[in-house]
Amino acid sequence: MSRTAVIAGVGPGLGESIAERFAEEGCSVALLARSEPYLDGLAEQLRSETPGDAAAIPTNLADSAEIEVAFEEVREHFGAVDILVNHASAASWDGLLDQDPEDFRRALAVGPEAALRCSREAVSDMVGGEGGTVLFTGATTSVRGREGAVGFSAAKFACRGLAESMARELGPAGVHVAHVVIDGGILPPGGERDDSEEYLDPDAIADSYWHLVEQDRSAWTLELDLRPHVEEF
Repeated sequence: MSRTAVIAGVGPGLGESIAERFAEEGCSVALLARSEPYLDGLAEQLRSETPGDAAAIPTNLADSAEIEVAFEEVREHFGAVDILVNHASAASWDGLLDQDPEDFRRALAVGPEAALRCSREAVSDMVGGEGGTVLFTGATTSVRGREGAVGFSAAKFACRGLAESMARELGPAGVHVAHVVIDGGILPPGGERDDSEEYLDPDAIADSYWHLVEQDRSAWTLELDLRPHVEEF
């Protein structure tokens, strides 16, 4: 039976790779983001090129009412949610003295607050059914604050804490929650670079996300750390 996957925060790059990987496995994939033309094109591509299904659901993830409506649409299209990927982020790269308070609030709204709201919607389906999976896309700044990026660092730290708390609460109910630390730059879309080996391949990262979905309950991962091959850490 096809599983329903919601990707909250889809764009060119890793979000698109995750959506493609899940659709290749036969999932029905709901694409949530603000850019309607991009989502429509990606959904059409997934429907035509993979065994899975896809629906474009334009959503402002900083708006709780839009998130609620989006999940109602997901259920209308595909039924209950089995997989959620909290992938959205929005933050200006500013240090403390240059950080605009509105930009800081938006970083929290699109990051941990949206993840909280999306998780509540998705998990309400999972705990009443056969369980499910909730994945968080983290970054180096999830575990080590970055100089000159107070908003991004704060949002990513908050998402990591949310994921860890949820994992301990929801594991007994059959819901696997995992946080993925992307410790390095991601190869940009369509980009072959002279220094490509210094970047993570988004398709390879997406493979790791699917592995988390498929893990046996006896050996669930809480946090997965991914980085490109380098000689020294």
